[in-house]
Amino acid sequence: MNTVETMKFTKRDLVYLDTIEQAWDGSELKVDDDDVRIWLNPRENRAYDGDYTRETRINGKWSQTKCYFE
Repeated sequence: MNTVETMKFTKRDLVYLDTIEQAWDGSELKVDDDDVRIWLNPRENRAYDGDYTRETRINGKWSQTKCYFE
């Protein structure tokens, strides 16, 4: 069984999800399940942030992982 922590997303998956929130840099929050958040990054930030960012809460602090579409 896949959890949000281990799931891989396609661009199509994320584009078609509703945007929960938009960050100051244009990233769009697409998934928020309290301990994991998935942000779709704008094209101009992908060289630095990846295609999307997975944030995972560990001991109350958020850790970010760059993710890329396959």
